[in-house]
Amino acid sequence: MKSVIIIFVSIILLAISFCIGATQFQGIFNGVKWTDIGSLIVTFLGFFFAFVTYFQWLKNKRKEDSYLVAKKYVASIDEIEEQLHELIYQYEHICPAPGVGVESNDVSLKRIEHLHNVWDYLYQARRNLFKSHRELAFWNVSLVNDFKEHYIEINKSLDNISVVSSALNNQLFHYIKSDMKNMGEVISHKKHFDELFNEINSITKKQVECSFKDMFKFGE
Repeated sequence: MKSVIIIFVSIILLAISFCIGATQFQGIFNGVKWTDIGSLIVTFLGFFFAFVTYFQWLKNKRKEDSYLVAKKYVASIDEIEEQLHELIYQYEHICPAPGVGVESNDVSLKRIEHLHNVWDYLYQARRNLFKSHRELAFWNVSLVNDFKEHYIEINKSLDNISVVSSALNNQLFHYIKSDMKNMGEVISHKKHFDELFNEINSITKKQVECSFKDMFKFGE
């Protein structure tokens, strides 16, 4: 918007200079109709306001796009949280624990198959988080304060939980096929998974508690 003001001031100065020059060369304008001059001025003002309107529209469009990419970032974190909750829900039903009933092998194997699908969804959510985070800088948007660290912490915990979950799935498969002989390994891996899940959950909870403007800084 500053550039538009500068251009407008420049045009005004040019017009003043033109008027001053016209007083020195009055004969040049003999025979020129005032209606023609008025039409010229109206045309000039029309072009000028169209110019201003375009830059104002462009500014608003950039602002709108920056908010959209910030919303995509938040949505990707919500999607990650949702898929993690689905994982923990399935593990709570299949992993041995006090008060948890023993399901049939067929049901447990179906749960393991579903876990692989959930991980595909989680991977896609992580990709969306990465892409939306990359787009923030393009639209002159940045994460504020602790949220920069939160992004790093989330990705680190997701890398760790991916390794633990893969190992836990393998242990669960053997647990079902070997009549629960590796129960200790399953319980150990499940405990580690819970710890990592709680780490990510605590980070996402902080983001939910903050407002949109507390999380992002939008450039001009």
